[in-house]
Amino acid sequence: MYLLFDCNNFFASCEQVFRPDWRNRPLVVLSNNDGCVVSRSREAKAAGIAMGEPYFKCRERLERIGGVVCSGNFALYNDLSERVMRILEEALPETQQYSIDEAFGVVDDTRDWVPFCRSLRRRIAHWTGITVSVGIAPTRTLAKLANERAKKEERHAGVLALVTPGETLPYLEQSPLEDVWGIGRRLAPRLRGMGFRTAADVARADLERLRRAFGVHGERLALELRGLPCVDEEDGETERTQVMVSRTMKEGIRDIATLRDALSRFTEKAGRILRREGLMASSLYVILRTSRYEQAEHLACDSAGVPLPCPTDDSRVFLRAASALLEGLFREGYDYRKLGVMLADLQAASSVQPTFEHPEVATSPLMTVLDKLQAAGHPIHFASSSAAPLWHSDHSSPEYTTRWDQLPEAH
Repeated sequence: MYLLFDCNNFFASCEQVFRPDWRNRPLVVLSNNDGCVVSRSREAKAAGIAMGEPYFKCRERLERIGGVVCSGNFALYNDLSERVMRILEEALPETQQYSIDEAFGVVDDTRDWVPFCRSLRRRIAHWTGITVSVGIAPTRTLAKLANERAKKEERHAGVLALVTPGETLPYLEQSPLEDVWGIGRRLAPRLRGMGFRTAADVARADLERLRRAFGVHGERLALELRGLPCVDEEDGETERTQVMVSRTMKEGIRDIATLRDALSRFTEKAGRILRREGLMASSLYVILRTSRYEQAEHLACDSAGVPLPCPTDDSRVFLRAASALLEGLFREGYDYRKLGVMLADLQAASSVQPTFEHPEVATSPLMTVLDKLQAAGHPIHFASSSAAPLWHSDHSSPEYTTRWDQLPEAH
């Protein structure tokens, strides 16, 4: 049996924990550089603010309805997520975190888990201020469906169990294809073309027909909806094939020095991610674009890549390659809005073999020291990066739980 705990409107809820005056108001959280909406309170959803909507498009609507805007405060969100996960891990011996705001609990099917989940839900709300919804079912896919229903329908009081076929079938018949975990934008139209309309249609489908059309994924999907678990935790884990760090700038950048500064920071971050995961890259790509809304004569969407001399995780190698590619891509007179770097052709550092040309393949001690200093909060960067980032957030809330100088005060 699976218990899926999902924090409701997580980023927005984290902001409201420390600002009671923001509760019951339309609230949106913006992505890095205040680009687009990444989280909405219930009131913001009711006002028609869409997930992923650019902020400049919904700014006036939010002002008219007295909405609140927050820049993404990911230090706060990560800390509150860890607190929620610790509570779950203490209460459930086998807890599998699925994302920053979701976790599966794996339990036996010998008892009614609804009272337990209601109690644990109250504890999380009392200890962290975060409200969670809980879906209970014999498969992960059904638990996800139950969780979405528990979140949307108040009569379930935040907890819904879909254990028996009699409990499950009515919800499957009411659930459109898009509500089913594992059916994405590409798969839904294909299923409709085959005559499927609801989750119940997929559950009743001929397995051989699904296998021919969608491979093992289609067959597993139907079995999960029938209550037969066939998706393990490992099935959701895919081997990383690339590391990409990019950003859309609020204002166009016309000079190459500023672009090189930003690219250096992105490249440093990509190198840190690579080393943290024990990987090495064999190639590097740079992406440089103008806004897609530019006139045709001022529109640019360029990218270029280069193979590296050998698989490496050394940021110095990445910085030299990225800078050279940027020189080739840059064109005078263009307002560049999108910039990014991608490390590709990855392999585990432990599997990289030395050669006569490159006998040293281990991580450089300098990179290890640099990572530790940066992780400790020291603002140390390569000379190609400036002291301050180019992007900014205009609506940042305090880091209430992770910085001593920003702890909330009670009066």
